[in-house]
Amino acid sequence: MKIEKELVSEETMEQGLNVTLRVNTLDKEGSYYASVNSRVASVKSALRNIRNEDKGVDITSVKHGLELYNNQVISLLSQGFSVKVLDLGVLVIKRRGRVKDRNEAESISGFTVEFIPGNDVLKAVENLSVDAVLTVDNSPVMESVTDLSRRESDGTVTIGQPMQVLGRNLKVNMEDDELYFVPQTEDGEPVADKERWIRVENDQIFRNKPTELNLFVPGTLTTGTKYRLLVKSSYISGSRARKTALTGTSDVFTAESSAV
Repeated sequence: MKIEKELVSEETMEQGLNVTLRVNTLDKEGSYYASVNSRVASVKSALRNIRNEDKGVDITSVKHGLELYNNQVISLLSQGFSVKVLDLGVLVIKRRGRVKDRNEAESISGFTVEFIPGNDVLKAVENLSVDAVLTVDNSPVMESVTDLSRRESDGTVTIGQPMQVLGRNLKVNMEDDELYFVPQTEDGEPVADKERWIRVENDQIFRNKPTELNLFVPGTLTTGTKYRLLVKSSYISGSRARKTALTGTSDVFTAESSAV
C-alpha cells in the first residue's frame, strides 16, 4: 500500500536536543540566554513508530482517522471553540492588543491560538538531556583584510591607503568605541606597551557597517612591521549599545609603503 511504502522510505530521525547559548552582555556578573533547537518529527515518523509497536494496526485507517480529527479541530476553532487535543493539552483562542471601541463587537478582530500543554506533555520534556551546546559570542569577527589600493588580500596593507575588513559585529559607535593597529612581537604576540598601539581616528573610517569596515591605514605605521587590527565595539543595533564593549582582532598583516 502507498502509505506503507512511504513509511519505509521515511528516514529515521536521530534523537538529541541542541541548546544555543548567547552571551547576556548586559549582565556584568556573566550569564547567557538559552534557546532550544529541536528537530520536528513528521506525522509519518509517528505512524512508523505506531506500526513498529503494533504490527496489527491498519496504518492507513490510523492516518485517515488523524486527518478527520485534524479537520474537526480546525472546524471547532473556526466556530469559536477552544479545543482539548486528546491528553496533549488545549488550543485556546486568544486576542492580543487593545480594543478601541467597546460598543462595536464586529470591530474586534486579530484573534490567535495558543497551545496550553497538559501535564503529560510537560513531564515528557521535564528531564530531557542536552545532546549539544553551542555558545554564540557576539564579539567582532574579522574574516578578511583587503588592501583596497591594490585590490589584494595577501596579508599586507599600504600605509596611507584604504583597507577593507569583512566579518561580523564590526560596526563601532564613533564616540565610544575604539580601533587600533596593534604591533606584534617576533613571537606573534601583541606589544604590551599600549603607547605603541596606533589608534584609528573617526575621520579615517569611511564605511562603518556590521559586516564591513573601510578605513585609511594611518600614516604613522612602521614599514615592514606586522600588525593586527583590534576592534572594540559596543554596537548592538540602531541607538542600542552594550555597557561593556566586546573585542575582536584580525589575522596578522604587514604594513608596507606605497610603491614609488
